[in-house]
Amino acid sequence: MKYNLIIIISFFSLALTGCYQGDQADLIIHNAQIYSCDENFTIYEAMAIRDGEIIQLGPEREILNGYKCDQVIDAQMRPIYPGFYDGHCHFLGYAKSLSEIDLNGSNSFDEVVERVKTYEATNELEWIEGRGWDQTLWEVDSFPNNAIFNDLFPDKPLLIRRVDGHAALANAKALEIAGITSETIIEGGFIGVENGVLTGLLLDNAYDSVAQCIPEMAPDKKLTFLQRAEKNLFAAGLTSINDAGIESVDRELYVEWYANAELRIKDYAMLFPDDENMKFSTDQGIYKKGNLHIRSFKIIADGALGSRGACLLKPYADEHNHLGFMLRDTIDLLDIALLAKEIDYQINTHCIGDSANRTMLNIYAQVIQDKMDHRWKIEHAQVLDEADFDLFEAIRILPSVQPTHCTSDMRWAEKRLGSERIVFAYAYKKLLEKSGKIVLGTDFPIERIYPLETFYAAITRMDRDGFPAEGFYPNEVLTREEALRGMTIWAAYSNFEENERGSLEVGKAADFVMLTQDIMKVEASEILSTYIVKTYLDGDLVYDGE
Repeated sequence: MKYNLIIIISFFSLALTGCYQGDQADLIIHNAQIYSCDENFTIYEAMAIRDGEIIQLGPEREILNGYKCDQVIDAQMRPIYPGFYDGHCHFLGYAKSLSEIDLNGSNSFDEVVERVKTYEATNELEWIEGRGWDQTLWEVDSFPNNAIFNDLFPDKPLLIRRVDGHAALANAKALEIAGITSETIIEGGFIGVENGVLTGLLLDNAYDSVAQCIPEMAPDKKLTFLQRAEKNLFAAGLTSINDAGIESVDRELYVEWYANAELRIKDYAMLFPDDENMKFSTDQGIYKKGNLHIRSFKIIADGALGSRGACLLKPYADEHNHLGFMLRDTIDLLDIALLAKEIDYQINTHCIGDSANRTMLNIYAQVIQDKMDHRWKIEHAQVLDEADFDLFEAIRILPSVQPTHCTSDMRWAEKRLGSERIVFAYAYKKLLEKSGKIVLGTDFPIERIYPLETFYAAITRMDRDGFPAEGFYPNEVLTREEALRGMTIWAAYSNFEENERGSLEVGKAADFVMLTQDIMKVEASEILSTYIVKTYLDGDLVYDGE
């Protein structure tokens, strides 16, 4: 009898302690509201972390009594969420922008000129580079020309990009270096000419033809700016990014820097399909080492709506003879898609106009209709024909969208599209209903890096000033749970990473953020006054705002 009692006591002791998977933890967070973003959207009070992974979530007393731990943090009932993803951004582009002239928010072309003059006067520059001007913010919203920059800098090349990155203004010296004349024609691009004189305006592939003349930034300088950018991203609450387009020269550097832990933010890198990147992908297959994950090609199908480079089925409402243009021919697009399927890579395609979206959706359907778990994406999915939404459901395509694009573009988007087409633009709820999941990002440096602004724009369809009061086409708002999932677990799913991160669950990476306010409960107007308190990556504190 005594022997049986000992067995029973031992059994219950094991049952009570076995769920703890050992009695030591590296970090305990308690007295918190932990939004797990698991299947049931469970909210926990505490969690225990060991070796960079979550080992248990549950009631506070259970966690505190279940482990020995030297680092116990009282969250003071602050909310905790999975580390935020940016579902579409440009890490190196943002890093480089930290070394360029900031033209964002310029209220006139005169202001652009003054910012350029001020910066150039105090910096030694081989090329004058800047980014962020947006003619739709100006009283006269026409594209500028380069006459004043030709006079100011006759012997120094200048190339300043529009905010969307698809248009730029080059001075005469830059055009001369690139060999561009008034007779030059570049497929998939536009070169501004008036009365036989180059205006300096360049769209898409025409911009690329000048940009490629700029000397490549030295690797050590790139790394310096990337590390500075990484700190900013951690401070914004980002722990993972979908890096939308990497050149082969930079892919080689990324592999080295991540292998040496010189970069830490978790990077799902989409490769531009140049010859060297395609050879790397064919030889290496899926590459996943440390915090760098490569298994996709990034295609740019068309231009941007603001610069009228987006490819439309019918002419622009404010330029009746213009449809925009595709940047690659259909045969080339099909070949890339076929290779991706063969090597089990994704295709993630920039599609703004309804014609570009239709073209790529049809190519996707042709290539992957017999492959069940491809997770191919349309990046932006900005303007769609009503008939094409069903393709997202029929061939299981994931939309990857940027809510702050909607609130930035809403002032002029209807001018470009007209009242009929605008109803099917920035249609996030429709896309979610068809696809079942939606990925949210910013497209930084085109927009600001802050995921809380993404969340706010997704649930309100308002800009940072609260305009318009009822929201821009408010039937397309997302719920708070949908928006949070789009910045966490759905983004992870879109990268085949849902078993590793994207939610706070046992066995997953301890990537999480602590905020000053609960964005799931506060008034929408208070979301933008919410701040990041702490950001953790694999259980390590990478940003401390206290």
